[in-house]
Amino acid sequence: MEGPPPVPVTLSGASSIQGPYFSDRDRIADRIISAINHTRHTLDIAVYSFTQPDLAAAIQAAHQRGVKVRIVTDEGQSFGHHSEIGYLRSVGVPVRLSEGFRGRRSLMHNKFAVFDGRLVETGSYNWTTSATSYNFENAIFIRDLKVSARYEEEFQHIWAQAR
Repeated sequence: MEGPPPVPVTLSGASSIQGPYFSDRDRIADRIISAINHTRHTLDIAVYSFTQPDLAAAIQAAHQRGVKVRIVTDEGQSFGHHSEIGYLRSVGVPVRLSEGFRGRRSLMHNKFAVFDGRLVETGSYNWTTSATSYNFENAIFIRDLKVSARYEEEFQHIWAQAR
């Protein structure tokens, strides 16, 4: 571990939390799509597995309207039969693959997105058809600049080591 441990971020009075949302009843994918559709400048996504075509279509549309989108995902999951990663790469979305921080025996197991550096979505929810239709999953949306900055810092760290 490099340097002192980070100080936990405390939400300010101007912050808000939406959720928690649960996959069996709260339409998490639709909430993420809405956040993507409202994103104007940057969208950084760190997600273990990505097989949900509606989320991929929303990302492609954001990319086409000029949003700077970057995705980092687990290398092993990116080659799965239903993975949307190949498609997103084919339409020009920058994607990097990570093996986790210990190499081949570890995972990039995060599940978060940072929208315009202001809103974070995080939780157990993988961006997959299974998470949407079969699994018990959860997500929250946090609107806070300090929290967003901390997640953005982690995204940059993962992005830098991925290929």
